[in-house]
Amino acid sequence: MSDPATERYAAAPAPVLLRRVQSFLNTRSTGRPPEADLLAGPASANSWLRALEWPARPRLTTDDLPPLYELREALQAQLEAGRAAAGPAPQPDRSGLLDKLRWSMTFDDAGRLALSAEGEGWRQVAGTLLGDILLAQQHELWPRLKACRNPLCSVVFYDSSKNQSRVWHNTADCGNLVNLRAARARQRGQS
Repeated sequence: MSDPATERYAAAPAPVLLRRVQSFLNTRSTGRPPEADLLAGPASANSWLRALEWPARPRLTTDDLPPLYELREALQAQLEAGRAAAGPAPQPDRSGLLDKLRWSMTFDDAGRLALSAEGEGWRQVAGTLLGDILLAQQHELWPRLKACRNPLCSVVFYDSSKNQSRVWHNTADCGNLVNLRAARARQRGQS
């Protein structure tokens, strides 16, 4: 599966279970240099959707975009809150979106229970993404999805390191830049 949102940043891809979530978060205009927002309009949003595997074929309209922006910002804020604080980070309020979504339980082709999002447009996309997050949390994969520590970047990447210690989406770009600035600041302080 090709992921135009994440591939444009050369970020470490998430496993299939979190790939749609990572891609959704990387649709934002971010990175160095900033890339275009893939949810800027229905045409680019639908083009992004078609590149990924969705359980249904949602079709987004202009009215579907504001709730998706809201969900994207809430999820991004959650990832960014966890990167700085040692204690529990304040969680963004997503209850308004959750009240508008519905799910049903179905059996997939292999006879396993599956959580399916009901509705069309943004409800289908948001419900599918939140269902993916629920499964990722049950498999303890959710904490491995991270936002790059470089505030000018904040690209979402998957930390596959053994001790989950990665903080940069791309060490050669963001990590070296931030570490070089810190080293120069220390040198100026010693002078």
